[in-house]
Amino acid sequence: MLRYFLILIVVLVKSSISTTECLSQQILSSQQFELQKLEYNNPEILVDLDAGFKAVPMPLDFDGDGDYDLLISESSCYAESGVFYFENISGNVEMPVFRQGQRVSSERFRLGYDGSRFDVSNVNGRVHVLTPDRVREQLLIYKDVPHNVFWDKNEIELPETGYDVLHFYKGTQWKMLDFDGDSLVDLLCSAETPQLADLRGSGAAIRKKAFDAFEKENQLFFLKNSGTNEQPVYNPPEKIKKQNGEPLAKGLSLRPLFADYDRDGDFDFISIRQADNEFLYFENTGSKSHFNFAEGVVLEHDGNPIQMESLATILSTAIDWDKDGFIDLIAGDEDGKISLIKNTGKSTNGTPQFLPPRFFQQKTRFVDCGALAAPRVFDWDGDGLEDILYGNGVGHIGFIKNLGGKNPKWAAPILLSAAGKEIRIIPPGAAWGYTTIDVGDWNHDDLPDILVNHHHGNVLWYENIGTRKSPELAQARPIEVQWKGNPQKPAWVPGTAEGNELLAPWRTSPLIMDFNRDGLNDLVMLDYEGYLAVYLRHRSKDDELFLKQPQRNFIFPSGEPILLNQRTGSSSGRLKITFADWDGDGLRDLIVSSKPAVDWMKNIGEENGKIILQYMGRIISRTLMGHTDGPVVTDWNRDGVPDLLVGTESGVLYFWQRPGFQVTSTMTTTGPQVPADYPYFKR
Repeated sequence: MLRYFLILIVVLVKSSISTTECLSQQILSSQQFELQKLEYNNPEILVDLDAGFKAVPMPLDFDGDGDYDLLISESSCYAESGVFYFENISGNVEMPVFRQGQRVSSERFRLGYDGSRFDVSNVNGRVHVLTPDRVREQLLIYKDVPHNVFWDKNEIELPETGYDVLHFYKGTQWKMLDFDGDSLVDLLCSAETPQLADLRGSGAAIRKKAFDAFEKENQLFFLKNSGTNEQPVYNPPEKIKKQNGEPLAKGLSLRPLFADYDRDGDFDFISIRQADNEFLYFENTGSKSHFNFAEGVVLEHDGNPIQMESLATILSTAIDWDKDGFIDLIAGDEDGKISLIKNTGKSTNGTPQFLPPRFFQQKTRFVDCGALAAPRVFDWDGDGLEDILYGNGVGHIGFIKNLGGKNPKWAAPILLSAAGKEIRIIPPGAAWGYTTIDVGDWNHDDLPDILVNHHHGNVLWYENIGTRKSPELAQARPIEVQWKGNPQKPAWVPGTAEGNELLAPWRTSPLIMDFNRDGLNDLVMLDYEGYLAVYLRHRSKDDELFLKQPQRNFIFPSGEPILLNQRTGSSSGRLKITFADWDGDGLRDLIVSSKPAVDWMKNIGEENGKIILQYMGRIISRTLMGHTDGPVVTDWNRDGVPDLLVGTESGVLYFWQRPGFQVTSTMTTTGPQVPADYPYFKR
C-alpha cells in the first residue's frame, strides 16, 4: 500500500512540475511578443553614459562606499521620466565606469514642476535636494537623500517676497550655502523666465496685480539667513549684481553654480551665455562677506571656447569630483549624456583652467541612439545582416553594427563621417540638428547612400563612394527638383533653399521607394503643405537622374489626398514614415509616427496610379513620444513576419516582435484589427 502511495506522490509532483514548466513557457512566450526596449545582448559593451532626455545630474555617494555615484533625473520624456541611480563601479578615479541606471523613484515621479528645476546642497556632510513643488507654491527640501531617497519631504519657509520669486518665475532653482561666511547656511536662487503660476482662489487677483508690477527679468538672488541653522529665518531676496551694477544673471542660462573655483576663500560663479552656449567665469573680486563679481570671462582650452556637444538644455552642478581640491563641473544635456569638465587647478590671468567635456562611460543593456532618435534598418556593411543607422537631436548620423543572431548582438554606436569629417549637422542659427534619415541606393550604382532632412528642412544626399563592404561617404549635396514654375516651399520652416533645391517641412523623414516600379528610386515624403507625396524619378536623354514636381499620389478610400500633418508653424513636419507589408497581403502599408507612438494605414490597392490607404489606427498603445517617434520595420529573426522598431525622444529603441501577420496591433486581443471608426488626424 505504501508503495502505491509513493508512486502516486511522484506522479503528482511530476504533474505539478510539468504544469509549472508549461505556465512558465506561456509567460515567457507572452513576454516575447510584448513591446520591449531593444537590448545590446552584449554584456561587456561600454558606451557613453546616457540617461535619456534633458538629464540633470546629482553627483553624490548614494551607496555609501566612499566614491561618487550619480543620481540623474530624466526630466522631459513620456516613457522614461524619473530619477535613476548610476553606480560608480570603478571607485575614486577621474573617469569611472558606471553601472546601468536603476530607477529609484516611482514611474512618474518628477522633482519640481518639470523634473529639472532642483539642486543638490551639501550641508555639513548631509546631502539635501531643494526643488519647487509641481505648482510653484512651495519650496521643498528632500532631506538626507542617500539615506532617505525622496520620502523625507519638508517645506522651507520663505519671506513674502521669496514666494513672489517662486510664483513669478517659471524656472527657479535653490541652493543652501553659507554665502557670506558667517557660518549660517543661506539660500541662493536662480530665477529665469518670468511667468505667473496658474493660481486659483481669492488671492489670485492680488497675485496677478503684484506680478504685473514685478520687474520681469532673469535674476540671481541671495536670501541671507538671519536666524540659526536649526531654525533659519531668511531675509527678503537680494539681487546679486556685477561690479558695474548690472544683474549677474543678464544674458545667462541660469543655475546657482556658486563655488570657490579659484580657491581664494570666496564664492565665484560660472554660467552659460545664452547667445552662444559658451561657459563664462565670473570671479568674485571682493570677499566672502562682501561679494563683488567681475565681468564674465570665456572659459577656453587651447584657445577654443569650452562647449558641450549638445547646444541645448545644459544642466550643470559644481563639485570636486576627483577629490583633488579643485571644484569641477558635472554637466548633463538634452541628449541625456553626462560629462566631466575638469578643473585642472591651473590659472591663466586669474581664470581657472578647465578641460573640455568628456563623456562618462557605462555598462548597459539597452541600445540608445541619443535623444530624438530616428532609426533605419539596413545592411550597411554588406555582411548580410541588417544593421541600425540613425539620426538624432544633436545632428549626428550613427551606425550600430549587427553582430549576428536571431536575437541580434549589437556593437557600440559609431558616428559616421563624410569627406573625412564626422557628420554633425547643426544649421546656422539652430541649437539642434534633428537629423532624420533614409538609407538606399539613391544614384543606382549598387551602393547604399544616405538621405537626410534636418532642423531647417533641407534634404541632403550623402553619396557612398566606397565599396559595398567598406562604405565611405562624400560631402553632402542638396537634393534638387525639376519644378514647374517657382519651387514649392513650406509656409513655415527654419531654413532657406537656393535655385531648385528641395526645402521640405522640418524634421520629416525622406523615404527612398520605387513608387511606380519602373526601376528608378523615387522620393516619398511630406510636401510643402503636409500632404504625403511622391517625387517621381526620371532619367534624361543625357542619362541624368532628376526628380519631378511632387504628386499627391496617396489617397484615402474617399479619393481625398492624405494630409499627413494638418498642423502649422513649428508643429508642421516632424513626422517619420516607412512603408512595409504589415499585414501579409503583398501590398506595402504606411507606418507613421503619431500619438501615442505609431499608427498605420492599410494599402487596399491602386487607382489611376494612386495608392489607396485605409486608416487602421494605432499599432502600439503605450505612449512613447514627446516630439515624435521614429518607426521602422525589420525582421531580424527571419521568420518572414515584419516586426516594429521605434526610436524615441529619450533615445532608447523599443522593439515589438510579432507572433504572426494576424497580429497587427498591441491594441487588439480578440481578433484581427479592423479599420478605426475615427478619422486620421495628426495629434
